[in-house]
Amino acid sequence: MLMETPAQKVRRIAVALLVATLMLVFGFLVFLAGRQIIGEWRYIGAALAGCGVLWILAGPAMFGAGCWELGSVGRARIPRWVGGAAAVLAGSVLVAGVLAHVVPCSGPS
Repeated sequence: MLMETPAQKVRRIAVALLVATLMLVFGFLVFLAGRQIIGEWRYIGAALAGCGVLWILAGPAMFGAGCWELGSVGRARIPRWVGGAAAVLAGSVLVAGVLAHVVPCSGPS
């Protein structure tokens, strides 16, 4: 195993902190979006409720991966894979919901 130089170590830690911070923030925001949608359960359709449930699942996965990334300080690859997969899931649900006209993009018309 090769030893890492101090500059490489600083770079690894900086990248890990940046990625972890982004996963923490966006994981929390995705969870809040899903919770907001599910909070209006009576007034929404089943497809939008499904989007909300998937966001409720993806948000904590991203948040947990961010915490794990902070704990491992960039040494483990698994938290980046988990956080990335959760982010792809949340983004895919958003894109699919918008294209299917399930997720409202504007106010009532």
